[in-house]
Amino acid sequence: MNDNLLYKWHQYFEDIGLRSDLVRSYTPYIRRCISNGVPPIFESSHLAVLVGRNPADLSAMGFGAKSYYRSFKIRKRSGGLREIQAPYPSLLEVQRWIVGEVLSSVRLPVCSTGYREGVSILDNALVHCGRKEVLKIDLKDFFPSIGFSRVVKVFIDFGYPSNVAFLLANLCTLDRKLPQGAASSPLLSNIICRDLDQRIMKICKSRRLRYTRYADDIVISGKAIPKGIRRLFFEVIASEGFQVNEKKVRFLCEGDKKIVTGLDITSGKPRPTRQFRRDLKRDVYFVWSSGLSSHVARRRIFFPNYIEQLEGRARFWEHIEPDNVQMKKTMERVVELRKLYGRQR
Repeated sequence: MNDNLLYKWHQYFEDIGLRSDLVRSYTPYIRRCISNGVPPIFESSHLAVLVGRNPADLSAMGFGAKSYYRSFKIRKRSGGLREIQAPYPSLLEVQRWIVGEVLSSVRLPVCSTGYREGVSILDNALVHCGRKEVLKIDLKDFFPSIGFSRVVKVFIDFGYPSNVAFLLANLCTLDRKLPQGAASSPLLSNIICRDLDQRIMKICKSRRLRYTRYADDIVISGKAIPKGIRRLFFEVIASEGFQVNEKKVRFLCEGDKKIVTGLDITSGKPRPTRQFRRDLKRDVYFVWSSGLSSHVARRRIFFPNYIEQLEGRARFWEHIEPDNVQMKKTMERVVELRKLYGRQR
């Protein structure tokens, strides 16, 4: 397959009349890119053609990124606000091209469970079910802690020349760091964390522990987590350029309530938290019994698609516990509500 792609490039060069000495000089670079599973990119104008953008517009996106983002804040589950920098559609499309054509070629370790197609918080939680002890470590300011130079290195490692790597990195960063909200940030963070994942995984395997990382959420579990090993994990994390949020470190023993990526695994099987289930059943019941307008007025709810939001929460519960009797009753009521109120606008 690689030889076939290289042959097509040679045919293209012949068609455009490129000098044979230039073809010879380009061949090693093309071969390297093909072996890494990424498209060869020769310069900024070539990248502009690949992503369907005018070269001047692409340059503006790369070197004037602030003009291509909007910022807003969302509430954290733990309290407080998190700032999101979301790219406008033009830059978003370019980032999605970079993800699909370049970054997605990287094979990630199985312990990296966040932002991966076909892998969910359920898969992450299942790894730690039935384990007596659980250590939870949160990485502080995860995306902003990943700087421009580390992003450039990702593209250099693909085989790209420095000018192309710098442009690609500029298209994926804001203020010389990964923005939380860019389409490329999740996969870039996973790629950059490969060494961290492999080092912690090696430590865990030698001690019969299990390890997963869902974005900034590290979980280590086992029959018995050795005393003092926490400091070793902290040292590895620091040496890989990340900082532990010590306020969120949790060590859970047998008998403690264990929540992993939002799911309760205390019983040995993952399920939505009691609070989640109680709130959903209450909301669905009140809408079902007293009507939508009465419920949203009493609770001061301003979601324009509230029934769809209820259904989404119910579908999540169904995904986690498909045989749960209470879930099935709640889902039946949600289906009735969808028929009664239809798709909201």
